Amino acid sequence: MRLRRSNVLEGAMRLLEEEGLAGLTMRRLASALDVRPSALYWHFADKRALLDAMAEELVSGVPDPDETLPWDERVAVLARGLRDALLSHRDGARLHAGTFVSGPHTLRLGNALLAALTDAGLPRAQATGTVFGLLHFVLGHTIEEQARDELRAAKQWDPERVVAAAGDFPELAAGLAAFETASPDERFADGVGGILDGVRYRVGFRKGGRDAASGAVE
Repeated sequence: MRLRRSNVLEGAMRLLEEEGLAGLTMRRLASALDVRPSALYWHFADKRALLDAMAEELVSGVPDPDETLPWDERVAVLARGLRDALLSHRDGARLHAGTFVSGPHTLRLGNALLAALTDAGLPRAQATGTVFGLLHFVLGHTIEEQARDELRAAKQWDPERVVAAAGDFPELAAGLAAFETASPDERFADGVGGILDGVRYRVGFRKGGRDAASGAVE
C-alpha cells in the first residue's frame, strides 16, 4: 500500500499515545509503519514539520462555540475545548507547546477568541495579546496536569509532602493545602475566570475614562 501523508500522521498519533513525546522519533515511526525513514520525508520535511501537523490535528477537535452566546461564555467554551483536545492524547500539551502552526484549525481557534474579546470591548491589539495570554495559560495548565497524572500513575506524587515542605511559610502551606483539594477542572475554571475578570476590568476601566494600558486620562 502506498504511504500517504495521512498514514504518517495517524501513525505518529498512535506512537505518541504508546511511547509519549520522548519516544516519538522518525526512526521509530518508520519502524511502526514498516517503511524506511526516508519514506517519511516525502511527506514531512523534518520532525518539526511532523510535530506542527500533529499539533494542528489536535486543535481540529476544538468545537466552535455558539455565536449567540455572550463573549465571555464563548471564550470559556473555546478554552475548555482546547484543554480537552490537548488532554485527548498523551503529552498533547507538551507536543503543542513550542509549535508554530498556521493551519486552518489553529487559525479558526485564534480568530474565534479574538472576535469574542473584541466583542467584549477590547481594542484589537490588546485583544490579540490577551488571546496569547489565554493560550499560554491553557497550555501551561495542561502540561502540568498531564505531568501530574504521569507522576501519580508512577506513585511519585505526594501532595502532603509538598504542603509539609512549605511548613516555614504558613500562608503558602495553607494555600497549597487548599489548592491540592481542588480538582483540575476547578483549577482550570478558576484560572480562566481570572483572565475573564481581567478583561472585564480593562473594558470597564476604559469606559470609565482611563486607558487600561497606560492609566492616562482620555
